[in-house]
Amino acid sequence: MTKKDDNYVLKLGEAGGVCGAPQQIAQAKGFFKKVGLKYKIVKTSADSSAVETVTSGKVDASNTLLGSIIQPLANGAQLKITTGLHTGCVSLLTAKGSTIKSAKDFVGKKIGVSTVAGTEATFTKRWLGDNGVDVNSNTSKVQFVQYDASELAIALAKGQVDAIAIEDPDVQIAVKQYGFNVLASSAKTAPFNTEYCCVAFVSDKLAKEHPEVARKYTLAMQEATQWVKNHQAQTAKIAIAKKYVAGKASVNMEAMATYNWKASYNGGTKAFVQAGTDLQKLGIVNKDTDLNALAKNSFIKFDGVK
Repeated sequence: MTKKDDNYVLKLGEAGGVCGAPQQIAQAKGFFKKVGLKYKIVKTSADSSAVETVTSGKVDASNTLLGSIIQPLANGAQLKITTGLHTGCVSLLTAKGSTIKSAKDFVGKKIGVSTVAGTEATFTKRWLGDNGVDVNSNTSKVQFVQYDASELAIALAKGQVDAIAIEDPDVQIAVKQYGFNVLASSAKTAPFNTEYCCVAFVSDKLAKEHPEVARKYTLAMQEATQWVKNHQAQTAKIAIAKKYVAGKASVNMEAMATYNWKASYNGGTKAFVQAGTDLQKLGIVNKDTDLNALAKNSFIKFDGVK
């Protein structure tokens, strides 16, 4: 690393959640320090987007749900994905006793999400679209309603919406607290269960001005992901002890056990094109967009990254 890289303090966005385990473990088990990174943690909310935090200059690097950044990248968002991290993360829930049993039953219904352009909504639209339900941007037969992330379970329990799409561990907490049903899950429902949902990213500025810092961040994230794979119970306990994640370690373990924890650059690019293809069909990404070219422009490959 150059002298300016040696002195650089990486601003790491941390929103919590089970899917953020690699970055949490990279902090807790010293993987960032092992590669010589200086960093500070910038707390971000579940309702803030990776694009917003990078554009504002608050964050240099973090992990995020892939489905939430494909459209922004197609529109010129200033960040680079450096590796896929794992599968899993998002579920679509219905209330206890709900008559909704299949995708077709959602016609004319309301689904609560934390943001209408986020990964939860994107996953749900892809699942509905795959099952023949019109969720095209202009003609959708299903209404997506935005709530604060903390209010979604309550909204479903009160009947204000017919379903909600949320992330782990909120899924497991809501199921246990309210008896909700999991109708579809990116961790278990084909073909999403083999697709990377979470990726590591850096800002364009960091990639250009401090590429060695970005490279070492990515290497540490990949090593931490492997550690998570081999130590899931310990990871869950660490995340609770350090207050990275809400809930109980045993409950969060249920979610973690359904993920494929294998960091992969190629896996991330493959998932990008797969998800992007669905988003084109839904009218979310322009149909004229060359997805392979967009993936090439949206990812950056560093030496040593698998």
